[in-house]
Amino acid sequence: MLTLVTILAAAWAADPVDPVLVTEVAPIYPAGALARGERSLVLLELDVRADGSVSDARVVETGGAAFDAAALQAALNFRFTPALDARGEPTVAVIRYRTVFEPGRQPQVSVRGQVRAAGTREEVPGFEVVFEREGQRFVAITGPDGTFALADLAPGEWTVSAPDRGWRLDPVQVTVTEGQLTEVDVRPVLSRPWDSDERGISETVVVQGEELAPEVTERSVSQEEARYLPGTNGDIVRVVQNLPGVARPPLNIGQLIIRGTAPEDSAYYLDGARIPSVFHFSGFATVLVGELINEIGFLPGNYGVRYGRTLGGVVDLKVVNEPPTRDTSYVSVDLFQTTAFVQQRFANTVLSVSGRRSYADTFLNPILGATSDATIRVPRYADLQAHLYGKAGRGTVDALFLLSDDRFSVLGTDADDVEQVTVGLTDTFQKFRLVLRAPIGRGWTHEGLLVAGPDQRVFDFLGEQSYERPFTVGVREELLRQPAGETFGLRTGLDVELGSYRFDYAISQFGPRENADTLRAAPAVYVEPTIEAGPLRVIPGLRADAFLLGSGYRAFALDPRLGSRLELGGTALKASAGGYSQFPTVRQAIEQPALTAQRSWQVSAGLEQRLGSGLQLEVTGFHNWLDDLVSGREDAFRFFSGPPPIGPQDTGAYANDGTGRVAGVEGLLRYADDRTAAWLSMTFSRSTRVDRPGDERALFEYDQPVVLTGLISRELPRRWRVGLRARFSSGNPYTPVVNRFLDLGSQTYVPVYGDLDSARIPPFWSLDTRIDKDFVYRNWTLSTYVDVQNTTNNANVEVIGWTFDYREQDNVTSIPLVPVFGVRGEW
Repeated sequence: MLTLVTILAAAWAADPVDPVLVTEVAPIYPAGALARGERSLVLLELDVRADGSVSDARVVETGGAAFDAAALQAALNFRFTPALDARGEPTVAVIRYRTVFEPGRQPQVSVRGQVRAAGTREEVPGFEVVFEREGQRFVAITGPDGTFALADLAPGEWTVSAPDRGWRLDPVQVTVTEGQLTEVDVRPVLSRPWDSDERGISETVVVQGEELAPEVTERSVSQEEARYLPGTNGDIVRVVQNLPGVARPPLNIGQLIIRGTAPEDSAYYLDGARIPSVFHFSGFATVLVGELINEIGFLPGNYGVRYGRTLGGVVDLKVVNEPPTRDTSYVSVDLFQTTAFVQQRFANTVLSVSGRRSYADTFLNPILGATSDATIRVPRYADLQAHLYGKAGRGTVDALFLLSDDRFSVLGTDADDVEQVTVGLTDTFQKFRLVLRAPIGRGWTHEGLLVAGPDQRVFDFLGEQSYERPFTVGVREELLRQPAGETFGLRTGLDVELGSYRFDYAISQFGPRENADTLRAAPAVYVEPTIEAGPLRVIPGLRADAFLLGSGYRAFALDPRLGSRLELGGTALKASAGGYSQFPTVRQAIEQPALTAQRSWQVSAGLEQRLGSGLQLEVTGFHNWLDDLVSGREDAFRFFSGPPPIGPQDTGAYANDGTGRVAGVEGLLRYADDRTAAWLSMTFSRSTRVDRPGDERALFEYDQPVVLTGLISRELPRRWRVGLRARFSSGNPYTPVVNRFLDLGSQTYVPVYGDLDSARIPPFWSLDTRIDKDFVYRNWTLSTYVDVQNTTNNANVEVIGWTFDYREQDNVTSIPLVPVFGVRGEW
């Protein structure tokens, strides 16, 4: 008996068994080191659980910071056979593992992404992102800039989640395609007592776009991307001027000339609520501070039925609608303006207050006044915003007050030597915007939107004044059901604008006085289903609009639209067609009640192609047919923000006699990695018009057949960043002066014009540069920059002009080299 017990005990006390590696994950070679052909060895110490997974990893012998991080990332996804103790039972173990980096042994990167906190969208280092599929589990740890990557993932659907370690991230599905890089943007919400309710604000994981959209071309720009780009002074909307489809405005003023249409033919929105403008009229800044803007949706054409009443493009400012991870304040000062921003959390509510005021007038006005007989007032602009965001039951409440105030004047003296306003322009508006969003069950979401407030534009000229004073209330009620894995989704809504409209044009040099005070209403309904069949998505839509005035004017429009998208791995094919309507202005409709809506039939087709890690190409071709355009009364007073018209004018009555054609190709080659943002934007187009039947087709005044923009911004060590922007664009057409004669009665020279728009302003080109440097202190950060516009000091012709006798041209050229210095303190 004793012998048997001894034998059994000896067998029980067998030697322990070390873990054996069964699943090895190849480390992702650091990009810079791979390009330089560097080799390295990293010795790790791994804590192996009883189930064979790795619970922790440490560097014992370093191979360099970048190699260490890559080795640790890969080791956390190793699988071992369990270690066995002396009794043969699974147990924990600590082992050492050596990772060898050889340039010829790099794996195929399957997923690359970045983790940014919802609300502030700041990078989150050390965050665990978990990918799971059919029993497989891989963990990615973000680096200092919040980026992560995983290699050699099997093709198919993967579930993305994260451990609840102070952050909330609901699981979502991501599709990995063999041989293609899937880019993932993860936005977790910082867990706090007031938002722990599962029904509250949740995070989003974005994979190639946030929402199923019917647009063939929707280009988004984030605030982080815009802040450091050269030539924009860090302004997010000015970045849009670098995208395909946008022509360059003269003198860099605040205009968006989109796909061969006039600036007034495009529309600007604030979360789907229409606003008068997104720029201060000087063009230096957006009317909303950048920290309130999550991103900008830019739709140059063929957009869905949610937008209407316009023939051109759409710019939609999307306000931040996620709770921040921390309170933030900053003050920014540069050559032109000062901006202040304060954001504070209160229980389940976030309040931010911000404002901006330009002050170039304070030091330039005396200089300009000393060089002129008149007292010139440099354009001055100011804005103010108050934003309140929080939970309300199962949904959210988002309220914003916005004030914008722009002023410009030239002071002179009258016959009695009394100072008066020779020329003055005031452009102001105030808007209150309220958005209520809430799920209502079975996958449906309701959004209610209200925007209300007055606008005012006033033009003073030699003691006389003209103005427009509309008061507008906009209401949108929308129900949305995304397909969410099913074959059918639906968007339907009611979009109404109503209010009063007053205008008085009382400047004698522009003809007899015109004035009116009327009520107006512009109701619209729309419906837009989404049909998905595997990789194909089809989105038909229908929008019905009406335009009603108190004077008795009535006009109606019905716009069918159709969009489609086909996903083929790393390639997406897109096509769209549809009708678009734009009603006459209030002034035109009152003067000529027979006017109908102007029409545009738009078709476009495009291709999106991933060309490698961080590199993507987009090409879109488009053709727009414009009909029933309003022609006539070009001699009448009108507000405009661009250069004055040149050449003979159509002084006939208003009529829907105009037609137009716009065709072109847009291209965008875009690259982004952890430190670099770069793109090449290309637009080749032609825009023509026929104002009256029988007239010859002529180039449109805003036609620019070639627009090229190359831009790069690169982050360097020690928190330096450098950027460069190069631009080339064709000049706008104009009607030349071919002769002149002296009018003996008025003793003035009268020009004789040549063929309509038969000449063209010389091409524009310039180079802009930017350098940034950040200094990080214990409780705050100081950012400094210099943004040098027109670094080459090129004297581009911006506006054609002539001497008083029309003997020779006296053109207006672009601003000289302007270095804009700025500092920003954030805490």
